[in-house]
Amino acid sequence: MSLLDLCRKRWSVRNFTGDPVSAVDMEYLKEVGRWAATSRNRQARRFVVVRDPENIRELVRAANMQEFVARAGTLIFGIAEDAGGGAKIDVVISLAQMEMAALELGLGTIWLGIWDRDVVASRLAIPPDVTPVVCLAIGHPGETGSPRSKLPVEELFFEETFGK
Repeated sequence: MSLLDLCRKRWSVRNFTGDPVSAVDMEYLKEVGRWAATSRNRQARRFVVVRDPENIRELVRAANMQEFVARAGTLIFGIAEDAGGGAKIDVVISLAQMEMAALELGLGTIWLGIWDRDVVASRLAIPPDVTPVVCLAIGHPGETGSPRSKLPVEELFFEETFGK
């Protein structure tokens, strides 16, 4: 399946089965994330992989995440070690590649960007000088879904100047 086919198939899963993501699949996802581009190859991004179901439930509860997230098999928190040097963008690039790899493996994902930083930092032992940027929940979809419609290319991309 081409990357474009994968992109056209992607949707935000809000119903996971609760089954764990296999160790083999996790290693593949980590490799995909590891090989993502980073600003000046500084590689100033790190990830905390949360797979323990009780830890996931506690994070979801304490950080006011939506309850369905607790049934995802894995949470991957992207951490920027240098918020001013492009690391936040590098986190997103890595997780975006991991999202496509998860889809390739038949897994579903949803992005989480709002949580109580203090709760997450405490539970995951994240030091105060680094920034949790975004979390990608990955698991086995408990339902079939479909992508939402997207704007046409002509409304998104312009040649040489904005709006032309």
